Amino acid sequence: MSPGEKKTTRYRVRVGYVDTDQAGVVHHSTYLRYLEAARVEYLRTHGIDYKKFEIEGRSALPVVEVAMRYKLPARFDEELEIETWVGVVTRARLRFDCRVWRGTELLTESEITLACVRMPEGALQSMPPEILRACGE
Repeated sequence: MSPGEKKTTRYRVRVGYVDTDQAGVVHHSTYLRYLEAARVEYLRTHGIDYKKFEIEGRSALPVVEVAMRYKLPARFDEELEIETWVGVVTRARLRFDCRVWRGTELLTESEITLACVRMPEGALQSMPPEILRACGE
């Protein structure tokens, strides 16, 4: 299924000086921070308060796998838009797919897989119904 057929959100971020490396481009690891913020906003937009989910539900959604493709660099003070949708959702995992744009230029694509765990022990558990609903299943 293409992103146009899924629930998609857009999150904007401006590149800070601290986000760049010595070459003046966004450091590859910075994208993980941007994508995490975009995932939290995706959940918020679809009715999930992630902080409440962690505290009241005693659950978490840790990242278990990341795949990223860097196509073009981003630089200090540019405004980026992160397009986020759920590519895969099962009882055991959730995969957020993202594209980072600078205007009409595609900068990166990613697939980030999360597991659902019971806290504090970190034991795997099934995705709660509210997460499945928020993610379109």
